[in-house]
Amino acid sequence: MGAIYPLKQKMKTNKKLIPVYRVMRVVHPAVGAAMILIGLLHGSMVLGQLRLHSGSLVVLTLIVMALVAVAGNKLAAFRKIWRPIHRGLGMVLVVLLLAHLIFPWWL
Repeated sequence: MGAIYPLKQKMKTNKKLIPVYRVMRVVHPAVGAAMILIGLLHGSMVLGQLRLHSGSLVVLTLIVMALVAVAGNKLAAFRKIWRPIHRGLGMVLVVLLLAHLIFPWWL
């Protein structure tokens, strides 16, 4: 996926990762947007329409993550707290994605 936080943590001890981190910071929003679009397309192609499914929760989490990131950059009151929320949603995303891959019809 597009997680850059682990890379940032490893960069503290390995300075060779700085150029990779810079590229990831630029690519990260585009990867998120692509994941949302591909998820919506995938869901509509598989189910024939958009409806509640375990994959819908994955896409919904991605959309909320994007909204949190946009709000964090635009709203001064949200500027200091959006990153931990974004990271937490990333962990929720991994769990939901695994659940979707292992048990797609659980919802």
